[in-house]
Amino acid sequence: MAFVLEMKEIVKDFANCRALDHVNFSMEQGETVAIIGPSGSGKSTLLRCINCLNRITSGSITLNGETFVETPAGGKAQYIPDKELRRICAETGMVFQHFNLFPHMTCLKNICYAPIKVKKEDKEKAEARGRELLELVGLASKADVYTAQLSGGQKQRIAIARGLAMNPQIMLFDEPTSALDPEITGEVLSVMKKLADEHITMVVVTHEMGFAREVADRVIFMDQGKIVEQGTPEDIFQHPKSERLQEFLSSMLK
Repeated sequence: MAFVLEMKEIVKDFANCRALDHVNFSMEQGETVAIIGPSGSGKSTLLRCINCLNRITSGSITLNGETFVETPAGGKAQYIPDKELRRICAETGMVFQHFNLFPHMTCLKNICYAPIKVKKEDKEKAEARGRELLELVGLASKADVYTAQLSGGQKQRIAIARGLAMNPQIMLFDEPTSALDPEITGEVLSVMKKLADEHITMVVVTHEMGFAREVADRVIFMDQGKIVEQGTPEDIFQHPKSERLQEFLSSMLK
């Protein structure tokens, strides 16, 4: 079976802690995977290793059939040259907790910036695609509005459109609703559900148990830098095997 993403024996050490402890994780094309777990369990670090925002200590990562880091026996992780690495990492789209939009640009320009600058796309083609993506996230009327004038939920939907603009192999979401007021969380989750229905490959680090239960094809529970348990939403939420997952779910569902 060909995986769009394969991570093998991933170790990530920071100065005085092991954030990821021999993690193995793979994904098929079109799959939506939700990663849940307590704060500090390694969820966001795992996500950031996929697109090289964090570099691993050891292990190997293959994206879309290309291995961009591997580890010789007994050694440290070795990455391919930066130019090639940037090309492969451009196959990922990232949506952050705090949007990271350019406030001095309109919504459309935020979306088109990377395709024009990084992929050297024709401006007219990039803008046409940008308008399609604005339509997809329900913000077609905001093309010429500056992002500073948007609500938090609207900013996050623009951030999703910006991530999709590069036509990535895989979309990464790092707690995309945690900075939002509860009443506007739903508008972002509904866009993500639409992407899942269209079989966009997605990894979503989330504390939204309802989203993980209803939208994910597979749910991964992490604790202390390890994958403790994974399975279908029904496996994880209805039939948790480990005591640690049972404790976590009871604390989340109180």
